[in-house]
Amino acid sequence: MECYALIEEWPRESLVSFRELPGYLSAAPTTEEAIQQAPEAIAEYLRWLKQHKIFFLEGEINPINVVIKERLRADRVGPCFAAELVPPTDQEMANALTVTATAHKLLVDLYNAVSPAQRSQRSKPDEWSLTEHLQHILKAEAHYVGCLSDQPPAAMPPVPETELPTKLIEHGMKYEKFLYGLTAEQRARVYLHGEAKWTAAKTLRRMTEHLRDHYPWMQAIARRLQPSTD
Repeated sequence: MECYALIEEWPRESLVSFRELPGYLSAAPTTEEAIQQAPEAIAEYLRWLKQHKIFFLEGEINPINVVIKERLRADRVGPCFAAELVPPTDQEMANALTVTATAHKLLVDLYNAVSPAQRSQRSKPDEWSLTEHLQHILKAEAHYVGCLSDQPPAAMPPVPETELPTKLIEHGMKYEKFLYGLTAEQRARVYLHGEAKWTAAKTLRRMTEHLRDHYPWMQAIARRLQPSTD
């Protein structure tokens, strides 16, 4: 299986993602390290898909061969890759949104498994609480989807803690309907917001990888608060 890497080189780390693997993201101090760890991380990603009965990859999976497709430097804003100027197909849209819906459900289940009194509790001084993570995810997703417009994305108003799980699912369904409803022209358009370029493909990448990036952090917090939490 050949995977075509999109690499963001930030001042202190490199991020690797793959258009054909929505929700996959690995990070390392250098690009070389990020590429080196990619096959093992992809294998873990594939196990996650299988565990949650998400089947959109066909053909032989192993061996995994990572091919560098694009390598861009980033500083203030994340890049828009040339690969993301190509509009997502219906199948790519469905694959990404299936990963998104699954990740939303897992986050809600994790959050609800922790007692209300502990959700806003920071287990470490320099760490977000579960509530802060979920609030951040809601705001980030509103921004990603809001960038697919000629108008600047509006800031999302605060959501009460008790409504966070419901809002995450509700907003996810709303965004899913919006993204599925994009015309061929809208899927291909490049939207400019400040220094950042946005396309439908970039929004799908950022939404899926952001969700799966936060889940391990939230899971670790939940386990410390309630050791029996899976």
